[in-house]
Amino acid sequence: MTSLSDVIVVGGGLVGTSCALALAQQSLQVSLIDSKSASVNDDLNRGWDNRIYAISPGNAAWLESLGVWDRVDRARICPIENMQIWGDVAEKPLEFKSYEANAKNLGYIVENRQLELALWAALRSRGIEVLMAAECTSFRVGRDRATLEVADGRCFKPKLAVAADGANSWLRSEAGIPVQSHDYQQMGVVANFETELAHQQIARQWFREDGVLAWLPLPGKRISMVWSTSNDKARQLLQLDENALAIEVAEAGAHSLGKLKTITGAVAFPLAMQVAHHLVQPRLALVGDAAHQIHPLAGQGVNLGFRDVMALTATLAQRNVYQDIGDFVLLRQYERLRKTDMLAMRYLTHGLYTLFENDHAMIKKVRNWGLSLTNSQAGLKSYLMKRALA
Repeated sequence: MTSLSDVIVVGGGLVGTSCALALAQQSLQVSLIDSKSASVNDDLNRGWDNRIYAISPGNAAWLESLGVWDRVDRARICPIENMQIWGDVAEKPLEFKSYEANAKNLGYIVENRQLELALWAALRSRGIEVLMAAECTSFRVGRDRATLEVADGRCFKPKLAVAADGANSWLRSEAGIPVQSHDYQQMGVVANFETELAHQQIARQWFREDGVLAWLPLPGKRISMVWSTSNDKARQLLQLDENALAIEVAEAGAHSLGKLKTITGAVAFPLAMQVAHHLVQPRLALVGDAAHQIHPLAGQGVNLGFRDVMALTATLAQRNVYQDIGDFVLLRQYERLRKTDMLAMRYLTHGLYTLFENDHAMIKKVRNWGLSLTNSQAGLKSYLMKRALA
């Protein structure tokens, strides 16, 4: 069986599903293919998800335009009013306040499952063709179309293929696009907690000698923790029982929210930086983690992926009436659009990681002086907040 859709998106995560929706809005015939056995389970009564995202206001507005944001359960969304960032020896935090940027908030904390539910509901409402539990076997590019073959015998012949299949992208590898990568020899440990004190919709972050600790506000008296730390420290945290974990995390955050109670146990994922040498080839574009991975300390991974999709759809929308959506010259415009944002975020996150990993006494003084200086510079703080709000 052969499908002649305009676009095939490989990968059914947040970025892939949003890409399929955005391209379908341009009246393109879109197919979505994923290796998972089924779309996300519609169980709204499950507990709190360990995987959470900080969604920027700009991306929330874009998801609303796709008919997705309004489908997310409002009781599971927490706006971020302020941010507080401590250096490893700083007495006062660097603070970002939403009113200083004339914004309602600095972003939203949302669970992965809630976003997935909303995206898959929107996909079904648009009638987009979806193939699940599909093992891709080959990808070839022809003059007029690409060819993607699946193990069950199905064959897709799109004008454009989009790789949204994650950091270990099969489609990127099949196309022969190399990557540059850096293993941080760290893991991100995540868990959720109930708090004794109200978090006041403040996101808190500490640059500590043993890594970067973030407390992100969830609805009610709850927070989600992300602790980016060494593999040894991560393994130690994973071995703690729920009570001991809550005590250690509360102490690491200077008991800012009083006593903590673990509501979802700790899990961990390895941290790496990775970037593809090219984002496009004829009839192929990379988005999301297939294109780039960054350190999570800025909380911008999925935001970057959504901005990839926005740039790709904008590029395709601006083509002339005779231009093929898989044309390499056209796709190169998308690649150029994304370079600056990708480079800036990569240098920011990797630079901060390198700066706070250094134990030299002078470096410690400089980095904490830098936080204090930023706190006193209204213009610089305003610029940084505008970047984060996009």
